[in-house]
Amino acid sequence: MQPYTLGAALTALLKHTAARVADGTRSASTLQMQEGHVRWWLAQLPAATPMDDLDEVRLEDIADNARLSGGSDGRPLNVRTVAKRMSTLRRAFNIAVRRRLVDRVPLFPEFQNPAWRPRYRVLETHADLRRLCGALPAKRALWVQVAFWTCQHASDVERMTWANVGDLETDKPWMQIRNTKNRKTWLFRVRCPRELVAALIVERDRLAALGKPPTPTTPLVQEWPHRYVQTIRACARIGVNPLSANDLRHSGISAMVQRIGLTPGAQKWGGWSSFAMMEKHYAHALPAALEECAAELDAWAEKTGGVEHEQ
Repeated sequence: MQPYTLGAALTALLKHTAARVADGTRSASTLQMQEGHVRWWLAQLPAATPMDDLDEVRLEDIADNARLSGGSDGRPLNVRTVAKRMSTLRRAFNIAVRRRLVDRVPLFPEFQNPAWRPRYRVLETHADLRRLCGALPAKRALWVQVAFWTCQHASDVERMTWANVGDLETDKPWMQIRNTKNRKTWLFRVRCPRELVAALIVERDRLAALGKPPTPTTPLVQEWPHRYVQTIRACARIGVNPLSANDLRHSGISAMVQRIGLTPGAQKWGGWSSFAMMEKHYAHALPAALEECAAELDAWAEKTGGVEHEQ
């Protein structure tokens, strides 16, 4: 009997996850993440590697080597990244055991993850947003505008079509947003911010002038496969902190929270099922609100006569 191989196990994992995505029980982003992890594993080991050869000792060696030089160009990998890639292989083992293609799931390495800290990389001002857009080609500047003003993940930015925006030249322009990463695939309508309205009107008129007026199925923005590298370079040119596509979403939500606080509306817009998750990520954006809390404590003390200030 031929040994069950790493390549076969990883292929089975992706088929299993794709079926769950089709059922709506996993998000498309999970499948995309696993696809990236599968590419990494097949760069580390031949696809013909028998699964039975991946015992505890070999997995420990792979994890140690990944920490030291498992990244692109031999760079070290963060412990969280290594843990995620090991988790993907563990899932492949679980499927193989259920199908009786291997006898057991080996004990995987244990990882002591550092304490989680929210990453604070945002556009600090509206001027920074405009400078970033000015440092990019027009089609990429529009991508940045849509990502910031809709506060969506990159995959959802690129899912938007012209059917998802409307009434641009009225006093009630709207847009439809989604959050497929959290399996919220339905659309809900919100008001379209003024600056994004202006950018979309310019783009619509540009396409019309070229004889290609957008139809409802026309993508709102062009796909941007190398957006991370290009945004990092643009940020360096204008002297702002390097930003990823997800940092643009983070910037938009931070700007929102600075004005209105952590509200159910902000939670729905961002797509979190847990208010605690939003609070963990965006409490940093609330200095004014926290100052107000301290002021309320002082006011309470003064009103109830519980504090006498020394002269």
